[in-house]
Amino acid sequence: MTLIDPTESRPTPIDHALVLNHVDDAVALLDRHQRLVLFNPKLAEMWDLPPEWLQEKPALAEILDRLVQRQCWTTEQRDAVLGWCSPEEVDSRVMPIGQGNHVYLELYLTATSKGGRLLILRDRTAHHRFEQQLADEVQRLRFLLGLTERLQSSENLQEIGEFALRYLVAAMGAAFGDVKVVSGQGNMRHAGTLTNLISGQFLATHGTPAIAEMQAMLNQGIPYGQGLLWEVVDTGKPLFVEDYANHPKAVDSFRNPAIGQLGIFPIPSADGTIIGVLTLESRSLQKLQEAPQQDMLLAACRTLGAAIERAQAQERLQRINQDLERASRLKSEFLASMSHELRTPLNSILGFSELLLRQADSLDDRKVKQVKTIHQSGQHLLELINDILDLSKVEAGKVELDLSTVSVQSLCRECLQMIHPRADLKRLALALELDYRIDRVTLDERRVRQMVINLLSNAVKFTPEKGRVKLSVSLSYGGELLKEYRPDDSPVNLSTPYLCIAVEDTGIGIEPAKQPLLFRPFQQIDSSLTRRHEGTGLGLALTKRLAELHGGTVSLESTVGQGSIFRIWLPLNELRDRDVPSEPTAEAAPTAFSATPKSSDTARVLVVEDHPYNQALITETLELEGFTVEMICDGITMLDTIHSELITPNTLPDVVLMDIQLPDIDGLQLIRQLKGHDLWRTVPVIAVTAMAMAGDRDRCLSAGADAYLSKPLDFDALNQILRQFLHDAD
Repeated sequence: MTLIDPTESRPTPIDHALVLNHVDDAVALLDRHQRLVLFNPKLAEMWDLPPEWLQEKPALAEILDRLVQRQCWTTEQRDAVLGWCSPEEVDSRVMPIGQGNHVYLELYLTATSKGGRLLILRDRTAHHRFEQQLADEVQRLRFLLGLTERLQSSENLQEIGEFALRYLVAAMGAAFGDVKVVSGQGNMRHAGTLTNLISGQFLATHGTPAIAEMQAMLNQGIPYGQGLLWEVVDTGKPLFVEDYANHPKAVDSFRNPAIGQLGIFPIPSADGTIIGVLTLESRSLQKLQEAPQQDMLLAACRTLGAAIERAQAQERLQRINQDLERASRLKSEFLASMSHELRTPLNSILGFSELLLRQADSLDDRKVKQVKTIHQSGQHLLELINDILDLSKVEAGKVELDLSTVSVQSLCRECLQMIHPRADLKRLALALELDYRIDRVTLDERRVRQMVINLLSNAVKFTPEKGRVKLSVSLSYGGELLKEYRPDDSPVNLSTPYLCIAVEDTGIGIEPAKQPLLFRPFQQIDSSLTRRHEGTGLGLALTKRLAELHGGTVSLESTVGQGSIFRIWLPLNELRDRDVPSEPTAEAAPTAFSATPKSSDTARVLVVEDHPYNQALITETLELEGFTVEMICDGITMLDTIHSELITPNTLPDVVLMDIQLPDIDGLQLIRQLKGHDLWRTVPVIAVTAMAMAGDRDRCLSAGADAYLSKPLDFDALNQILRQFLHDAD
């Protein structure tokens, strides 16, 4: 090799040794007989070989044999390199070599022009360690992610513990590990094993009998004060023991001289209380307290703590539920027994007092009055017993509704007749107000009658003499319910139609602060011993529960000194879904749309509405206003009608009342179809919808609607809009 000196006209020979001395990699040049010809000091340093010996130009096989003898190289690595240096091999090679002294090299081997070999050894230890750390970090993150996923998705604490322990034993180089859970209180605590893992190496070292003894101890649990783990539980700090067999606090079953270093790590709960421990037995030369995976191990312990805490909470909740079920069962059995025991003597009291009243001619006035008092008191006691039993049945979920189609108007008249004698005694005026739009509804007649009687009885009880009690029935919507005080906060759909039964009185009224107490069992406004009004306070609580069984609720308006209005809200959607056929009844069924010519005297309104109760309500209301109403019950039928060949200018309706929330095809699409049709585009369309949020009106008008009304419908406004459209058409 020559180097051209720019200051001279002829080449200058180069000192090869001088050049190699400044190379960072180890370099060795072999002749065609595989003997060392040239090397740099880095080679001697990297392989820890005497430079004097290398200067004797030993063969490559001798050099590699020395490395194998010192356990720096393996025989497989030596044979691979020697094979690459054979005369038959002419390709360049690259080989990673992990030496026994934790040095990682990259060997580059190239054939020379004279049949020799050039070996370049590059130290890749730092790079290898970085890659290993990166791989360890990826593995650690995968483990923590897997542990977190199992914590969120698995209810099996055993599975979570086994997953964590398998990884930790492998990552920490442990031969044995277990997870123990602490239970009990104070000095009565003990640590029971959740899961443990024993490697084959551990079995081979300790033998099967020793393992069986240790396993028996783990299965039994370790009482408080025995073993080193309680020091970790009390301090919350990890503990490392080098010679466990000779430690004074070691558990006898684990005193085995073959046990290596032990590490005991705390498993904390969310508030820092130690609820378990993780134990690892390490055979690695690296001590557990010096392992780089400490943060991962402690993170795993925290995750295990969360899993253990959740499992314990679920176990406590399960025990509480079992206790509640048992208490409920005992309460039901007690009530059933007491009902029998109370009704038997009560039957005699009522029976004999009634018999005496039938023989009133043989009694003087004073005795008749006394017998009447006995009979009235017995009747009151019977009502209290019935209320208690009904409420307990509802709370226990043992009441099922017996639904049937009932005339609400007739039911209310009967309830008012039943309460009439009691109202007469206080000279109260009774009134009944009915809504012509609603009568036959599907409900549990007996339970609704019970609710109405409860409200009427309270109204009569708390209304002074010569006062007024009114019972009313109306068809209302959820938007009106939002204005009322309710004892619950159940969600309300603004467009849901309700059967609203209200009882209004001119009684004493209720202070706002005391209103929440009314619907709780055994709660009364005046619970003092000198209160003027008798009762247990169960009537309103029972009414509320029975309304909720129907899918409804109750509400209250009250002003002190002026009176109260109690309302029962029963959703018609809910009741219809339970038992009512999906189609309207024959007596309320609206007329279907027909392509008949217009008559000269009445305006035709085509209503597109899928809700049977709304169909009936709109039909009856518009017909009272003198309109002819024709009905389409779904979007598909309306779409077919738009494109029907039977429709002519003379058969078109005067106005279309379009519900927006329709199945299959919504009203907005239908409005666009109407306004895009040559024949229908002249027909005014009124959008009717429960969508009353900001922007809903604009969306309807943008689709082509000529007017917009939100539910619940203001029929005065609807009538005014209809008249305006008809006037403009004229």
